[in-house]
This record gives sequence, C-alpha cells and structure tokens, in this order.
Amino acid sequence: MSNWDKGSYEVTAEQIAPATPAVADAVEPVTGKLALDLACGTGNEALELARRGARVTGYDGAPRLLQVAGERAAAEGLELERVQGDLAELPFADDSFEIVTSVFGLIFTGSPQDSAAEIGRVLRPQGRIAFTSWVEEGLFQYMQDMAKAAVASHFGQAPPEGADAPFAWGDEVAVRELFSESGLMLQVETRELVIEEESAAALNDRWFDLHPIWITMQEVIGDEAYEEMRREALPVVESHNEASDGSFRNTLRYLLFEGSPV
Repeated sequence: MSNWDKGSYEVTAEQIAPATPAVADAVEPVTGKLALDLACGTGNEALELARRGARVTGYDGAPRLLQVAGERAAAEGLELERVQGDLAELPFADDSFEIVTSVFGLIFTGSPQDSAAEIGRVLRPQGRIAFTSWVEEGLFQYMQDMAKAAVASHFGQAPPEGADAPFAWGDEVAVRELFSESGLMLQVETRELVIEEESAAALNDRWFDLHPIWITMQEVIGDEAYEEMRREALPVVESHNEASDGSFRNTLRYLLFEGSPV
C-alpha cells in the first residue's frame, strides 16, 4: 500500500484540480448541507464545497495531506473539519451526511465493497454522491500497468489477473453494480481533463521524483530498477504528447459518477 504522506502529492493535486467543480456541480445544492469528501488529499474538492456554503468534513488516511488541506482552508477563511481514517471503515454514524464526494481518491480504497457499503451507510436517504475514476486507457493506464508489473516482477510473480486483479474502477457497469449492492443508484458520464507541463521529461521526472505511489514503489523494487523504469517510461510519455512546441499536453478521459440512495 502506498504511503501518501511521502513525496509531494500537491503536484498531482494541482493537475487534477480542474475536475473538482464538476463533482460539486453534480451534488448541488450544497449550501448549509453536511458534506463528506473522501480521500480528500490536499483539499481540492472539500474546499470547493466549503466555498459553496457546505459544512464539510475532509477524510483521508494521510496526516500530512490533511494538514495541508487545513492550512489551505485557513488561508481562505473556510471552515473544514478533518478526520483521519480508512476508506473501508468510516468513523461516522449512520445517515450522517447529505453529500459524499471523492475526486480520484475513492478509487484507491483497498476494499471497494466495504467502502461502497460504508458510503451507503453514512449517506442520508435523500443524499447525493459524486466521484470520479479514470477511464482505463492511455498514459495513466500504461503507467499503472508498468508499476504493477514492476512490483510483481520484483517478487517473482505475474501481475494479478482475473479474480485476483484490482477492482476495475474504469468499468462503469462494474462500478454501478458495486454501489447498487449498497443501495446507491449511479449515473455516469465521460469527461476530459487536460494536464500540461513544460516538457514530457519534466512530467516524467515529477511523477518519479514526487508522486507518493512511485516513491513508495521505489522503496520496494530498489533504486536500480526504479531508474530503469524512469528511462522506459519517458518514451511512452513522449508518445502521448499532444503539444507541438516542446511543452507537454495530454487529454485524459475520466468517468464522473453521480447518484443517490434508492
């Protein structure tokens, strides 16, 4: 499991921040309502909801990221309750929230079934939920597959497949079925998010030098294998570059799920 306090997740949080208004729009109206932002990280979505007048609790497993979220809230004069814990075991009473959100955070739960059940438990009958996940394609998918293969190879194993494979958050049918088992009916639409950087090499290095997932993996596979991965990844990042001026630009597709209890 990755240590999200390592590195500087702030870099990635900034890249995915443009998705936060769409998630907030999906659960409007939010003014005066109790909202829970799961895997809130540095607070992108939690602060967006707070700016719109919601009474927000940011929930995350990483103490440092919760601290960053709190500092950002204080800088804007916003109220933000922060709670540390596991996505599969929420420390809140039944029917505690009118809104539940997550921006590319819920997808990292170690137990999708338990997390879905917990969301169904803490969300009020007339509540709203919205969260995002990546479409399983393109640059992000390649990087994920590379990471899984590297870790499996280090332990002399093949990447998990079939019933042992991680839950497919990019499979909209599977996600809707997962949440329907916990009494939540979801709709989904596909959206686009553009990430930009000064160059493909700069983006590649920022991921390998700063992203918590990659830094945690480095500790597992060792420096030599890690640097080999960095070299192998660069041509792939370059091949996904949509810019023609030496900078980097890539359009990523993601799924926006929204719904409510039934």
